Amino acid sequence: MDPFSAGLWSLLILTLLLASGIRIAFATTLCGFVGLWYLRGYNAAADLSAQTIYGHLTNYNLIVLPLFILMGFFAYYAGITRDLYYAARQWVGHLPGGLALATIVGSAGFAAACGASTASAAVMGRIALPELKKFGYDDKVSTGCVAAGGTMATMIPPSVLMVIYGFIAEESIGALLLAGILPGLLEAVSYMTMLYIRFRINPALGIPLPRASWADRLTSVTGVWGMVVLVVLVMGSIYSGWATPTESAAVGALGAMLLALPRISRRDFAGVFLETARATGLIFTIVSGVLIYVHFLGFTGMPGIVAAWILSFDAHPIIILVCILLLYLVLGMFLDGIGMLLLTVPIILPTIKQLGIDPIVFGVLVVRMVEIGLITPPVGLNVYVLRGVAPNISMTDMFRGCGWFVFVDIINVAILIAFPQIILLIPQTMIK
Repeated sequence: MDPFSAGLWSLLILTLLLASGIRIAFATTLCGFVGLWYLRGYNAAADLSAQTIYGHLTNYNLIVLPLFILMGFFAYYAGITRDLYYAARQWVGHLPGGLALATIVGSAGFAAACGASTASAAVMGRIALPELKKFGYDDKVSTGCVAAGGTMATMIPPSVLMVIYGFIAEESIGALLLAGILPGLLEAVSYMTMLYIRFRINPALGIPLPRASWADRLTSVTGVWGMVVLVVLVMGSIYSGWATPTESAAVGALGAMLLALPRISRRDFAGVFLETARATGLIFTIVSGVLIYVHFLGFTGMPGIVAAWILSFDAHPIIILVCILLLYLVLGMFLDGIGMLLLTVPIILPTIKQLGIDPIVFGVLVVRMVEIGLITPPVGLNVYVLRGVAPNISMTDMFRGCGWFVFVDIINVAILIAFPQIILLIPQTMIK
C-alpha cells in the first residue's frame, strides 16, 4: 500500500474510532503510531513519537497556556465573574432584554480573563440562569445567551484556541491574540443588537429591570476595576512590545492571584492550581496524540496532495475559503475545537498560503467556525455543559435558543471575510 492510501485508510479508521466514542487523544495516538509503524517500522515509530511529543511540548511558547488558564481560574474562584455580571446588570439592566444583555457583557468580560469556552458557559450559567429565571425570561433565550456568550472566550484574548492555532501554524501568538480583539467586540455588539431588537419586538420574552442610580452603577464597578486594569495591562504589554505573550501571561497570572488573595479561601487557593493542572494536562494529552498523527500524515504526503487538488479547481480564493469554512462548520458539529484545529490546520494551511490568504485572518475565521460548532447539534459542547447546570431545560429548547446566535455568527463571518482589515488592524500596528 502506498503512503497516501495508508493516510486515507487512517482517516477512515480515525473517523470510526471517534464515532464509537473513543477520546480524540487516544484515537489519534493509536492511528498515528500504527501508521508510523507501517511506514517506518516499530523502532522508528517509537523514536519519532517520543521526539514529536518532547520536542513540541517543551516549546517555550506553550507556557502561555497554563498561565492563562491559571489567570482564569483565579478570576472564577475569587468571584470576579459574579462582580462582572452584577456591574453589567446595573448599567444595561433597564434596557429591553436587560438581563440578557448583561449576560453577554458579563460573558465578554469573563472571556477576557478565561480563554476557555466551556468554562465560561458553565460559570455564567450558574450565575445568570437563576437571575434570568427569577425575572421570567424565556428559557430558550436564557440558555442561548449563556451558551453563545461562552463562545466569545475562544475569540477574545487570552484565547486557548488562538494559542494552539499559533503553535501549530507557527504564527505569532501575540499577533493572533490581538487579532481576536475587534472580532470579539464585533461578536458581543452584534449579539446584544440582535437581543435588543428581539426584545423590542416581543417584550414578553423578558421584562427589563428598574433603572439603576448612578451611585449604584459607579459602586458596581469597584469590584471589577482590578481585573479590567490587569487585562488591559496584559494585552497592552503585548501590543506595545514591552513583553512577549509568555511574559504577559505570567504577569496576568500573578496579578489575578494578587487580586484574588483577599477574597479566596485557602482551600480554593489550592483548588485553583489543581484545576489548572487538570485542564493543562487534558489539553497537552490531546496535543500529544494529534501531533503524532499529524507527523504520520506528513510522511504520507497528504498536505501537499490536498493542496494541489484544491488549487486544481482554479476558483477564486474567496470561494475556496468559503468552501473550507463550510467544511469546518460540519466538522465542528462532531469534533472538539482543539482536536479539530490540530488535525486540520497542518493539512489545509499550505493551501491557504498558496491562495495568498493571510494565515492570521484564516486563524481567526477558523476559530469563529469552531465557536459555531460549540452551539450546534449534535455535539454542541457548550450546550451540553449548560445542560449540567440547568437539567430542567430540554436540550431541544437549548439548541433552539442558540439558533438566532448562529445566524448572527454567520453574518459576522461574512463581514470578516469581506473586511479582513477588522482582523488585521491591531496586529499590524503592534510594536514588534
